[in-house]
Amino acid sequence: MNPTLTIDLDVVRDNARVLSAWLRTAGIELVGVTKAVDGEPAVGQALLEAGCAGLADSRLPAMTRLAAQALAPLTFIRAPQPDEVETVAQVADRVLLSRPEIARALGERAPGYPIEVLLTVDLGDRREGVLPEHAAAVAAELAGLPHVSLAGVAVNFACLSGQLPSHELFARAEEVLAALAGSCAAEPLLSIGGTCCLRYVEGYRPRFRTELRCGVALFHGWDIVSASAIKGLEPRDPVLTATVLECYRKPPAPVGLLGRDAFGREPDVRLPQEDAWYALLSVGRRDCEPHGMRPLMEGAWIGGMTSDVAILVVPEPLATGDEVSFAVDYEALVRAVTSPFVTKRCVGATTT
Repeated sequence: MNPTLTIDLDVVRDNARVLSAWLRTAGIELVGVTKAVDGEPAVGQALLEAGCAGLADSRLPAMTRLAAQALAPLTFIRAPQPDEVETVAQVADRVLLSRPEIARALGERAPGYPIEVLLTVDLGDRREGVLPEHAAAVAAELAGLPHVSLAGVAVNFACLSGQLPSHELFARAEEVLAALAGSCAAEPLLSIGGTCCLRYVEGYRPRFRTELRCGVALFHGWDIVSASAIKGLEPRDPVLTATVLECYRKPPAPVGLLGRDAFGREPDVRLPQEDAWYALLSVGRRDCEPHGMRPLMEGAWIGGMTSDVAILVVPEPLATGDEVSFAVDYEALVRAVTSPFVTKRCVGATTT
């Protein structure tokens, strides 16, 4: 049996409801980012029902799945590749980008209405966007394109270099937006990402219409950047279940000349120094990130993982066919969701 990833829609909905209500008191809208679950429509529906102002994703197949279920509005949060432009123009309501030529191509393919774009601005994380001093000129160019509507600017924090957000950086983003507000087609919008911003919006009063793009908090209920809880949320991770293929009691690994593992790296193992029970599981590195898996069996730990199986050191013998569950963090979730060998299952109510 394939490993099974279980996503609790009630947890997702509860997290989104708490966060959207809290952010609204600060004048900020919540946009649910679905890339960790590969645009699963059931999750998108739960987020919208719970108060999210829209959904966002960075992969075109995921965006297409959401659009096929008439879930909207949808924001594509990665600049489209040239061969993606036509489809993005059909399924996305807004697109984050910085290159006018991509925006022009989107406008040419938009089905009878202007497509909204948010200019990405790099405030220091060095992942994407133009520098602040170039933003106004690029914005003016975007605003002059046919069938393109400049909505505002988008900034991102703690994604590549770990740069943390702050009230000062939010103010810097507002300065950039103020300088190009005249190029916006309607009320200027500031879009900030991601979950790490939640700790810093308390006490922040935006000058402009503002949204916060968030994913991790919705699925895990905590902030991985600061490794801290989020006020009002209970940390609860999705669960991955794998089947026991065999289980034997074995002595410590023999001492001898060691080489690299099957990936050509120094072996990443944590094997016992005494006799122990070794359970072989039907999940491997091509399915999940081992360091992001926490066994829910007390006293068990992952001894190591190859491409297709894992070794779980367990306190008692298990039978072939038994199932073992793991709480998975964000990286492990992303890996499991995109593995064709993992069965995805949504549980919980599907409507409010």
